[in-house]
Amino acid sequence: MLSAAAVMAPVPAVQKSSLEVLLETIKKRDEQPKDVPPALPARPTCRGRLPTARRSPTPPRVHLENCMAEGVVTDTVMADKKPEVQKVNNPEIEKEKKPEVNKEIGGQEAKEGKTVKSHIFRVKRKLCNVEPLDESPYVEDFHEERKDTIACKEPPSSSISSARAKRNGKPMDYVLQKKLRVWCSSSDEKWELGQVQSISGDDVEILLANGEILTLSPERLLPANPDILNGVDDLIQMSYLNAPSVLYNLQFRYSHDLIYTKAGPVLIAVNPLKEVPLYGKDFIRQYRQKLKNDPHVYAIADLAFNEMLRDGTNQSIIISGESGAGKTETAKIAMQYLAALGGANGMESEVLQTNVILEALGNAKTSRNDNSSRFGKLTEMHFSETGKICGAKIQTFLLEKSRVVRRASGERSYHIFYQLCSGASPLHRKKLFLRDADYYNYLKQSACLRIDGVDDAKKFSSLLDALDIIHISGENQMELFSMLAVVLWLGNISFSVIDNENHVEVDSNEGLSTAAKLLGCSVPQLVIALSTRKIQAGKENIVQRLTLTQAIDARDALAKSIYAHLFDWIVEQINHSLGMGRQRTRRSISILDIYGFESFNKNGFEQFCINYANERLQQHFNRHLFKLEQEEYLDDGIDWASVEFVDNTDCLSLFEKKPLGLLSLLDEESTFPKATDISFASKLKQHLSGNSVFKGEQEGTFKICHYAGEVTYDTTGFLEKNRDPLHSESIQLLSSCKSDLPKDFASVMIADSQSKSSLSRHLVVDSQKQSVVTKFKAQLFKLMQQLENTTPHFIRCIQPNNKQRPRQFEHDLVLHQLKCCGVLEVVRISRAGYPTRMTHQQFAERYGFLVSHFGASQNPLSISVAVLQQFSIPPEMYQVGYTKLFLRTGQVAALEKAKSRMLHGALRIQKNFRGMHTRQEYHRLKKGATTLQSFVRGEKTRFQFDYLFKRWRAAVVIQKYSRRRLAATMFTEQLKDIVLLQSVMRGCLARRRFKCLQEERESRVIQNKVKRDARKSISQERICHETNGEYAPQPVVTELQGRVLKAEALLQDKEEENAMLKQQLEQYENKWSEYEAKMKSMEEAWKKQLSSLQLSLVAAKKSLTSDDMATRAARTDTIPTHAQYDSEDTMSTGTHTPEAAELKYQNHNPEARVATGNSDRRINVVNHLAKEFEDRRQVFDDDAGFLVAVKSGQIGSNMNPDDELRKLKDRFATWKKDYKSRLKETKVNLQKVGGHDEKSRKRWWGKKSSK
Repeated sequence: MLSAAAVMAPVPAVQKSSLEVLLETIKKRDEQPKDVPPALPARPTCRGRLPTARRSPTPPRVHLENCMAEGVVTDTVMADKKPEVQKVNNPEIEKEKKPEVNKEIGGQEAKEGKTVKSHIFRVKRKLCNVEPLDESPYVEDFHEERKDTIACKEPPSSSISSARAKRNGKPMDYVLQKKLRVWCSSSDEKWELGQVQSISGDDVEILLANGEILTLSPERLLPANPDILNGVDDLIQMSYLNAPSVLYNLQFRYSHDLIYTKAGPVLIAVNPLKEVPLYGKDFIRQYRQKLKNDPHVYAIADLAFNEMLRDGTNQSIIISGESGAGKTETAKIAMQYLAALGGANGMESEVLQTNVILEALGNAKTSRNDNSSRFGKLTEMHFSETGKICGAKIQTFLLEKSRVVRRASGERSYHIFYQLCSGASPLHRKKLFLRDADYYNYLKQSACLRIDGVDDAKKFSSLLDALDIIHISGENQMELFSMLAVVLWLGNISFSVIDNENHVEVDSNEGLSTAAKLLGCSVPQLVIALSTRKIQAGKENIVQRLTLTQAIDARDALAKSIYAHLFDWIVEQINHSLGMGRQRTRRSISILDIYGFESFNKNGFEQFCINYANERLQQHFNRHLFKLEQEEYLDDGIDWASVEFVDNTDCLSLFEKKPLGLLSLLDEESTFPKATDISFASKLKQHLSGNSVFKGEQEGTFKICHYAGEVTYDTTGFLEKNRDPLHSESIQLLSSCKSDLPKDFASVMIADSQSKSSLSRHLVVDSQKQSVVTKFKAQLFKLMQQLENTTPHFIRCIQPNNKQRPRQFEHDLVLHQLKCCGVLEVVRISRAGYPTRMTHQQFAERYGFLVSHFGASQNPLSISVAVLQQFSIPPEMYQVGYTKLFLRTGQVAALEKAKSRMLHGALRIQKNFRGMHTRQEYHRLKKGATTLQSFVRGEKTRFQFDYLFKRWRAAVVIQKYSRRRLAATMFTEQLKDIVLLQSVMRGCLARRRFKCLQEERESRVIQNKVKRDARKSISQERICHETNGEYAPQPVVTELQGRVLKAEALLQDKEEENAMLKQQLEQYENKWSEYEAKMKSMEEAWKKQLSSLQLSLVAAKKSLTSDDMATRAARTDTIPTHAQYDSEDTMSTGTHTPEAAELKYQNHNPEARVATGNSDRRINVVNHLAKEFEDRRQVFDDDAGFLVAVKSGQIGSNMNPDDELRKLKDRFATWKKDYKSRLKETKVNLQKVGGHDEKSRKRWWGKKSSK
């Protein structure tokens, strides 16, 4: 790649070159009169140019047999690029290095020694005969082209051995001397790869790959390419271009699933006959972004797309090849890539779905292909200026109608019939009266109803989806299926012979009635159309019955006509849906998918037309890749040696010449009513027997030598199929149908036939306006004219074998196809030619700015010369013509890189300058906008501030009054709640205090009463005792026990009240304590310890009470028997209580007084402990509440709650320990006192017992 400095550097001063001499010559020519023709300028000779015929007729060691150069190219890199090759002291090899020596062009394999001689008639074919035909699609071009076209000479009649000797010149000598690899022609005419071992005289010993050693003559050897060139993707890169090398390279790539190979401008596509991982979105993205450059259909489509956008010219992709070579799939792959490039508007999906519809209606299984196209299709994809698909148009050619009614065994009719029978829904079956495929005679006659690996039901579902995407309405779809069902049911109509003249009548069966229902006509109308014919005799019409053969032909003609018009109708619907009428563009890419060359055991009228179309396409191929290119070289005056090729002009002349061409004779014979196929064959033999590419055979057959080989045609049915008859009764039947589609078909037929026969006179319409071959020829010429207006891109599809099996490569079959399509000649021309050519004006306009310094007055040629000199392009890599500059492959790429680099630098300068200018303008506008925005925003902000300030003041006033009202309301409610709470609490406390006081009062009253009654009773008992010496009979002990029980019940009430207060205290702590988490454990411990203390206290009280009761009972029992209670009068005025009795008893008994004193002391001690417990509990509760208040922050904000809690815990622990010890001492004392009382009671009872 050239650097920027190299591009901008001044042109170095050099001596005058041949280009400068050419420039001076042109200047001198300009000084001469304009009507003087320019002189031929001198040009430098170089290794890149081949000597012209003016210099030397035929170089040494080069033999042209049938105008095809044989030999190998020696100017390429040899097999082993070793230093020894340059040092060989061989005069022959040294002579090769001289630029004046002509290059030897690789030839064919040994077994093709006769090359292009007619294999049938042993007559040498004439090549490169460019004499225009009487009628040709290029007749206008021929008038504009050069009239003195070079005609090829007859090949010399030399022996095969001498031809091989000349072919195997210096390159073979070099290969033998270096003992390199060679191709050997074995006895069975197969090529095998071997290594040269030794040379002895005229024999060469070859070591084959399997270890076998052969001794052959040099004439049976061809040089082989080195290992490094195995599997190259472009045949131009091969060192030796010969048949076995090309075959080996294609087979090597085919075995690795590399099915695409370039042959110069032509892409070779070998049918893999299986799925290969070479397609999909990832591959489309890689080719679209130029990440892959391998040969591919995507690369061809991408090249056509880019040339269309860059040059604004229409493009065409011509896909050709024999039947079964994969043309249909290749066309679909190209359409998929173009749809991906021009997608994003939904049109691409509609374009792709047309393939599904047309394949179903136009493809069928043949003996060589399971999906053979039985019609020609040209798909024009129209693009907008931005490269988006904006529409499409489809043209079709020569549908094989005869396949509907008959075909060879093992073949199928069109796919749509089998798909309809297999995948139709129950509703469709009911409406169309459908049966299985084996029920219909048209389908079961060939004994082939299914294709291995193909599901017809799924295909039918895909067809329905495609019809929906193309916007074919449901009503039109039903009409389509109805006409297909009509065709099937017509095949089931049978005839019966009714007389000796073989006249027939139509059998009344299911096929007749069903076909009539689907057509929308009556059964008698259909019977008349199929079994009778009207003949006009004078002014009268005579109805004549048809014979069996005529009736069957009429039925089949009606079925074929319906299907053909149905196919044209669906194509019209597709074109209407694709919307070509809404937008017209001048940018389009046409993809031609047409039937390939066919040669079967029995070839009929269809193969005749198909092969004629392929001959015309082959001529188009030759014209663009051979004739026009070489003629352009010669017309522009550059040095060029013509590369000869096999021309098919003679074959086309045989078809198209008037009045004795095949087509003319066929039309002429078709006009005679009594003519037969045998008479047609005899006429051909009579008039064309002298033609070199035609030979008449016996039994109505003839042979034609096509570009792809010899084909034998059987004339049976030629005249009938060319006439394509349809009786007026059938047309009238269709026009009288109730369905719209048959009426449309009839109107089209009437329009085609009105110019030749008027229906008003009821004549038989045996043909349309033109015969089939005439119409087909017109369509073909129109197609050729359309292709001539486009830039062609060729794809040659190759069939690897006839068995349709993957990974099988038949060399003879592949080589035959390569020779027929001229691939080797294309490679030779591409290798030696100049694929890039521009006029001087175009070259100067495109690359003139790359020159460092040139004047404005310089002409385009001077600028072109300066550009070539500045970039130091070698002279052998280009040639300068009169009007154009011719460049070899790769030179434009260097110029384009320099141009891209220069443009990139200019764009960077422009970018920076525009960026600086834009930034300055931006900053100026930004400053002005900022100033304006500041004023506007300031004014707006001030206005908003005043408005917000007023709103704020109003809000403050509203908030003030609202808050005051809310505060007053809240204060009033809280005050009421507090007063209510205080009243309730105070009332509760007052009631509780009142109740306590009342209970204390009642207790004192009762105690006083008891004491008084006791004293009174004791005194009475004493008096009674003193008086009578007997005890009172009243049960004093029972009364005392009752009073004791009342005291215990009162004590229990006190304990319940104490428990209730404890619960209220706990509730108070739970409600108001926010410090509960830390005090919970302590409070639980306190509760447990307080409960234990309380239980101990209660137990002590009970023990004390029980002891006191026992003491009182003992005192009662120790009263003297003579003691008496007071009388009733006395008792009525006083109160007899146990306390009073006890006092009396104590006064009389000293031991009783001591016991009573002990009991009083015990009661006082327990009461003291209980009071201390209640006081301490109140103190700790108050402290706990205080800590809660401190924790909540209500009081004592300067105090630490944790320290106060710890101190409270310490005080509680100290008190608890002291309280437990005192309680324990009290229990011990009580036990001692109880033991003393027990002893006293025992002594008292002892005394009492002794008494």
